[in-house]
Amino acid sequence: MNTQLIVCLCICVLVIAGYIWNKLSVGTVGCLGMVLFLITGCITPQNVLANIGNANLIMISSMFIISEGFKRTQAIKLVADTVRRISKGSMTMVMLGFTLASVIAATFTGSAVAAFCIVAPIVTATCEEMNISVSKTIFCVGLTCIAACGIIPVGGSLSMLAELNGYIAANEYEQYTLAVMDLFKSRGLSLVALVIYSTFIGYRFAPEKPVVASTDSADLSKRVKKHEALTHGRELIAIAVFCLVTLLLVFNTQLNGILSAASIQPLASWEIAFIGAVILVATGVLSSREACGSIPIDLCLMVVGGLCMGTALANTGAGDLIGNAIASVATKLGNAYLIGAVFYLIPFFLTQIMQNRTVMAVFAPIAILACKSMGVDCTGPLMLVASACCTAFMTPMATPTVPLVMGIGGYDLTSNMKQSILPAIILSIVNIFWIMTVYPL
Repeated sequence: MNTQLIVCLCICVLVIAGYIWNKLSVGTVGCLGMVLFLITGCITPQNVLANIGNANLIMISSMFIISEGFKRTQAIKLVADTVRRISKGSMTMVMLGFTLASVIAATFTGSAVAAFCIVAPIVTATCEEMNISVSKTIFCVGLTCIAACGIIPVGGSLSMLAELNGYIAANEYEQYTLAVMDLFKSRGLSLVALVIYSTFIGYRFAPEKPVVASTDSADLSKRVKKHEALTHGRELIAIAVFCLVTLLLVFNTQLNGILSAASIQPLASWEIAFIGAVILVATGVLSSREACGSIPIDLCLMVVGGLCMGTALANTGAGDLIGNAIASVATKLGNAYLIGAVFYLIPFFLTQIMQNRTVMAVFAPIAILACKSMGVDCTGPLMLVASACCTAFMTPMATPTVPLVMGIGGYDLTSNMKQSILPAIILSIVNIFWIMTVYPL
């Protein structure tokens, strides 16, 4: 183990301790970690600039602006009132509606961040309308947006399938190429468990009120009420932009297929959201000051800090070190379920502090090569790695969605972790036993 790797791990511990200590703002902790990684050489200035300009970060900022505009319209109140009337005051029915909306958004967008940015404004407005603390609901919404990605074979899951088959081809083990339905067959039961947990169980473990100051929901709503009502024309623009951006994000894969066929440059998700935000400012729905004020800078800085931590761990070889150790252990185990547990649990915990694509890029080839050396089917272990890398919800470093959940729900790291333990156990058990049963070695 080299010196820089040890330094990197020590900084990671300090950053996590800073979040737990909760005396400094989360953005300050993220920035301090970023500076320490930079001055110790764990990341380069180019890495920092790339993470500040990360596509997810641009999309998050843009969607906050779009949500701010949408919240000024009567449409958001109409949606919230409709949910209230349908649910008839039942918390379970409210959570069922939120959960199904999150599953649909995550399925079609293929992005946890995009899905959450679409669903969150409706959730916060509905909670306000029904006098429910958003802290009771938003964790399960974020959990569903994260863990439901890449299961049903449309949109993002097809991209993941192509990526996994690429790893198989690159490691010359193509007799076990994945079929279109393999992701659903392997992870479908975890989706059922996720829906049941989020609808009936999860909100019961959430805090009754924000643990720390919330950056959204009531605060944003109070700020909106200080402004004059939008004119009819601007209200229509705000509604149209929100709906159009949502549809374009949901059907981004199909849209880009059409654009590519017409020899037109495809649109990335962040571009769609950014264009929508600019339209709101250009048409006067929001002033530039109001648009900038709607962006939670502290949360954005925490996202950048988390991205830099993931980059530092990748640069210093932490992923490769752990991956090689796992391959060595896995080849010595005789029980298929124990092998599956190794290939799920280690990536699952590692992806809480590293970007999931980085973890998958490290562990997918390791799983394939380990199975190849044992002469067994790699489908099960590969599906477990993919499932683990798509289930990062325990820490703010896991995915940019988690800081948003923490900010809107008013959670600190401790309260977020407390809510994460039970779903982590449930999803781990379901994934390991189901996948290794359906796809035995």
